[in-house]
Amino acid sequence: MSSAALRLAAAEASDGLLRCPPAEVKGAGPGNLAGVVWRQWRTERALAARGVAFRSTDPAAVEAAYAAMSAEEFDAVNGRQAWANWRTIPASLDMLLPDTPLKAVDLGCGTGGSTAVLAYCLPDGSEVTGVEFAAPLAAVAGGREYPNRAGRCTVRFAVGSVCSPLTDADGRPFADGAVDLVNSSGVIGHHLTGGDLAACLDETARVLRPGGVAALDPGPRLSAGRLTELTTARGLRRVRRTRSNPFDRCGQVVFVRT
Repeated sequence: MSSAALRLAAAEASDGLLRCPPAEVKGAGPGNLAGVVWRQWRTERALAARGVAFRSTDPAAVEAAYAAMSAEEFDAVNGRQAWANWRTIPASLDMLLPDTPLKAVDLGCGTGGSTAVLAYCLPDGSEVTGVEFAAPLAAVAGGREYPNRAGRCTVRFAVGSVCSPLTDADGRPFADGAVDLVNSSGVIGHHLTGGDLAACLDETARVLRPGGVAALDPGPRLSAGRLTELTTARGLRRVRRTRSNPFDRCGQVVFVRT
């Protein structure tokens, strides 16, 4: 087959699918990684001096630590994650979902950094629900603007745990199979273990429709291999591994609900 025919076949195969090229999207996010890293280091030192320790697997301790931060402090300690989100999430979503209005849930959304990437990338008319258990951070997220590259997304926030039944912003539990996309950036592999991890993955599998996508983060406490083992046991199929750069040890593992 000629190169022209191959390009035509590829274009036809992608027709009707969400295109989210990372090279085009990353420019909408923070671009100066050195400045991001410096701000994070300086803020973490200041928080440690105040006794604020957020790198924990105890949900109560994590909630208390994040609640003790200002919105500026949270954004600073989450700076490298925010930089990575604008590169990883688009790569995770590209050509896996239909280019029609979608319903997405963003687990552990904080002040809305990862939610902003989803809102920017998803098709016009999509709905994104950010779930955050620290009410002060959810309040900040609710006051932000969420531009979309192609139109408009509805973005709302629910205060609650990602280890409990997932609800919309009005407190109504999502029905089984009601969601097209579940995203987790810097939450599952950083803070969840044991029963909390199992409960979060159970909820992810429950709310996803057949063919729905879960873009989930491994991390220091959960390898990509172990995340894959646990998630595939719940009826999802691994389709790709994405990273913000070749040295990124976290990134996301992407699954499709069978």
